[in-house]
Amino acid sequence: MHETEISKEMKRLADLIRYHNESYFQKNISEISDYAYDQLLEQLIQLEKRYPHYKLIDSPTEKLGELPSKSFPVAYHRIPMLSLAKTYSEEEVVQFIKRVKKILPNQTIDFVCEPKIDGVALSMIYEHNSLVRVATRGDGEKGDDITQNAKTLFKIPDVITDSQYTSFEVRGEAFMTKEFFETSNQERAKQGQELWANPRNITAGTLKTLDLNLLKEREIIFYAYSFYSQSIPCYTQQEALELLVKLGFSIAPTYKICHDITEIMDYIHSWSKRKNTLLVDIDGIVIKVNAFQQQQAIGITAKAPRWAIAYKYQPEIAHSTLENVTFQVGRTGAITPVAHFNPILLAGTMVRRASLHNADEIARQDLHLGDTVLIEKGGEIIPQVVGVDIKSRNQTSLPIVFTSVCPACSTSLIREMGEAVFYCPNKQACLPQLKGRILHFAHRKAMDIYSLGPKTVDALFEANLIKTVADLYKLRYEQVNQLEGFQEISTKKLLAHIKDSKSIPFNRVLFALGIKHVGETVAKKLAAYFGNMEQLQCATITDLLQVSDIGMKIAQSIIDHLNDPYQQTILTELKDAGLKFSFQKIEKFTKNLVLSSKKLVLSGTFQKYTREELSRLIEQAGGKLNAAVSSKIDYLVVGNSPGPSKVAKARTLGISVLEENDILNMIEP
Repeated sequence: MHETEISKEMKRLADLIRYHNESYFQKNISEISDYAYDQLLEQLIQLEKRYPHYKLIDSPTEKLGELPSKSFPVAYHRIPMLSLAKTYSEEEVVQFIKRVKKILPNQTIDFVCEPKIDGVALSMIYEHNSLVRVATRGDGEKGDDITQNAKTLFKIPDVITDSQYTSFEVRGEAFMTKEFFETSNQERAKQGQELWANPRNITAGTLKTLDLNLLKEREIIFYAYSFYSQSIPCYTQQEALELLVKLGFSIAPTYKICHDITEIMDYIHSWSKRKNTLLVDIDGIVIKVNAFQQQQAIGITAKAPRWAIAYKYQPEIAHSTLENVTFQVGRTGAITPVAHFNPILLAGTMVRRASLHNADEIARQDLHLGDTVLIEKGGEIIPQVVGVDIKSRNQTSLPIVFTSVCPACSTSLIREMGEAVFYCPNKQACLPQLKGRILHFAHRKAMDIYSLGPKTVDALFEANLIKTVADLYKLRYEQVNQLEGFQEISTKKLLAHIKDSKSIPFNRVLFALGIKHVGETVAKKLAAYFGNMEQLQCATITDLLQVSDIGMKIAQSIIDHLNDPYQQTILTELKDAGLKFSFQKIEKFTKNLVLSSKKLVLSGTFQKYTREELSRLIEQAGGKLNAAVSSKIDYLVVGNSPGPSKVAKARTLGISVLEENDILNMIEP
């Protein structure tokens, strides 16, 4: 390669890396896999070593990718937050061990091996026993001050009671558990929302969100891995981890002290096979010299410590041929493109399709029919197209063009200002939207009509028995019984569940209506603030903006929905059917906030109160209810026939298990 071409190639790589840095750190979008990014960076590093006179002054190889955002105060780190040297080669791990031993000849050197969590690095500063600042890593020298968000999200010590630990810094990783990520994506799929790509991006976005609702709804966990203090000496990384546990922090429980390369490789290989059993995604293993005095003797570079290395597992990427791209319609009218390709085995499952997210993603990848596409499971969960083999493309192949009309009803699509998604506006006659709204209405967190599944909805539509959710309450026995697959018992069961749904409280009715941007939390706030549907229907934009955590976007969506004549007809019919359109308050215990900042999970059936009533009592006492048991939960409240897996997990994590009387005794005045 001519030197002029080398200079151009180095600039091209630098620009491409900067682009992906901005997408990853500023927009929380992973347009390429970690492996592909690391390969780009390694190419540039090698070229800079061979041709240092062409190295750019502002080369991305000398900087971390993240810049502080403009939405949060800047926080300067007392000690730079360096990145780690990374490798995908076991041979380079061996070379790392040899270099360390060469620097410290004739010394016994132990290593700490820890899982490399695929999350977001944070720094926490404690002064006079109290947490005073939480900051993101940023560019290594300065990051974003996200203290208030962190206090809302994490189960971390706010005050250290032991007076000897007055001033120190804790560093670690924030992450979303695989269980919460999967559950959330299942809910998003049912509600016709775009699926999340991976837990790391959602974690980063949540940490720096200005939306209080998101902070309360999402489960983010913090694992500490470093402790810094001049007045409290720790002599090894192992001692630091033990101290962090003593101070009340959670750490990755799978770390191990290794004495030689054989033990290190055994650890790496062991977790390569077992990493799917962990609470969180890991993408490799971090290997550190255990003794701090030895770390200091080995030293650091401008970007990374010489006494540590991150071995990253090779991602499982498969190739397949793109056969087709179809377009799905969600209940809100959102259009999602889906790639279909020849079936491939990937991370233990057979994969045939993957979401392409939106029109911008199709354009960015420049997809053509017949392309050889690279498919990776994001976090080994969600299949995604991460690249295209342009070299193997047939020059006569046709590019994929995003549809301009709804694939279900042929209505011209619209794209709202500032949104990446196209929508079908035909809410009254677009069949996937109509069916999607029925299924959302029947969801267990909405009206809980659990015998109303997709097949039953299809049958009811084919028989022309329903078009809106209000039609469910007009169904008669003889109509349902004549449907294929329905016998006397199944007919009575469906009608009984529909009838029982009339007792569902007002806040869940609001959520069930499927108003755009109105989730469970917003629905609860609206019900509590306005008290009944009549007051809500009379509300202005100004009135809605008085409700905590409701901004202009949500307020306008509510106004548009409630003022739509089509929706007004449905609301009238639902009211006539006997659904609860007012919020029946439980006055008892309302002034007792003994559960303030506590997080609880309910499991089983209860005697003195229904689950909904008990939930409201807990929330009025300041508690927050979560769906899944995790390390962030304070109490699991069990009734009759609780879920055995929830009870077992709570006991494993050391979470208090309370019965109905226990929780009532806590919140009674």
